[in-house]
Amino acid sequence: MSKKNYKVVCDDLNLVLFVKGFALEEERDLYMEIRKRVSKADTPINIEEYKEFVVRKLLVDADTIFFKADEEGKDKEEIVDSLYEALINVYPPFSIEFICQDINTALFLNRNVDKSVINAFRAHMKKTGKIEEEVFPQSVQLSSIEELRELEEHLKSNIVGQNTAIKGLIKALKLMAAGLCGHSSFFFVGPTGVGKTCLSKYLGEKYSGNFYKVNCAEYAAPHEYAKLIGAPPGYIGHTDKSLLAEKADQSNKWVILFDEVEKAHPKLHDFLLSLLDDGTVTDNLGNTLDFKESIFIFTSNQGISEIKYDRLGFGALEEMSKEVTAEVIKTSIKNRFSPEFLNRIDDIIYFNPLTKKDVKKIAALELGKIPIKQTEKLIEYVVDNGYSQEYGARNIARFIKNNVSIKVADAILDKKVPKKEGEFYTPRMVDGQVRIIDTKKYEVSS
Repeated sequence: MSKKNYKVVCDDLNLVLFVKGFALEEERDLYMEIRKRVSKADTPINIEEYKEFVVRKLLVDADTIFFKADEEGKDKEEIVDSLYEALINVYPPFSIEFICQDINTALFLNRNVDKSVINAFRAHMKKTGKIEEEVFPQSVQLSSIEELRELEEHLKSNIVGQNTAIKGLIKALKLMAAGLCGHSSFFFVGPTGVGKTCLSKYLGEKYSGNFYKVNCAEYAAPHEYAKLIGAPPGYIGHTDKSLLAEKADQSNKWVILFDEVEKAHPKLHDFLLSLLDDGTVTDNLGNTLDFKESIFIFTSNQGISEIKYDRLGFGALEEMSKEVTAEVIKTSIKNRFSPEFLNRIDDIIYFNPLTKKDVKKIAALELGKIPIKQTEKLIEYVVDNGYSQEYGARNIARFIKNNVSIKVADAILDKKVPKKEGEFYTPRMVDGQVRIIDTKKYEVSS
């Protein structure tokens, strides 16, 4: 039986999308259908056609959106790209890069392709029933110093430039490890695109494997917090199980991220007081939902716009002392959120602006997810074009997808492999673009 459709925000188009929900078997079948379509193609796949195909498979009302865009004279290719990016964030295995990585691994780079990609792929395959072996990283039980150190090293290896923030998080988690508290809450504050959301995701992966993100921009109206606990009596959907009820049925051990919490209506903050107090909340049906072993994280860039600095560029925020910066942010947070809400937060953790060295490391991490040689020129190309002071490193992954991964995908779909067996693809910068060189046609032995 199919799962119910759900909503996803497409920031680029300022739209709330209705996305199809699949049962595990349906998702598995759709994945294999798309994979077969790509791997058996007689000619190289047209990337834009592929994106539109996936959008139509995953989106409930794709035709309606395309029709309105056509009426308004909007560029269809840009619309498709934006929809595709929003949907792939929900269903990563349907991205062309993921599909190609799977085909590529099966064909000729099985022993050499980046382990993080294979593990990520196999983790999803396990969840959807495609493989049986245990490959997903084991969650940390937070019962010893050794496990906390393991968690700290895992976070530091994946989140660049935020060691101070990670140390602050681990320090607070020691209380849970020692059994002195059952649940914890953190307020992550800092510039856009410096790792607040990523740190939350990696913590969820290692802590329990259960991670859920609440986009607080969807809760800007006073009544919308009811989406979390269900509609009140007398309203449509009152008898349906609420979002938080579904999560509580699965486990009481979650990492729940309330992203950009400053965009939510204060009524959502008031609703959360009980959850932050004792880890429980009552839904619309009167059921007490248990999240007593969960971690609640709130991210925000509140106060960042109030910090004045003259020179743009890497590390510009560092011109002010950390004490002054923290004080400005703290004052802004106090003016935006109620004392009742802030007093229930265990710790406010500040994130640093990124330096150019940090951004180069992030670019290298992202490039490590595709089978391409990491040359200095390639990394500089990604940093110079994919990073911005305004959006931080958030755009780097997208830039790599659109300008580097796509070149590797073209080579894979054209059945081209590196000339030297076991090597990654070799990039060369030509006229400001990436070109894949030193390849040969892959011949399947009969």
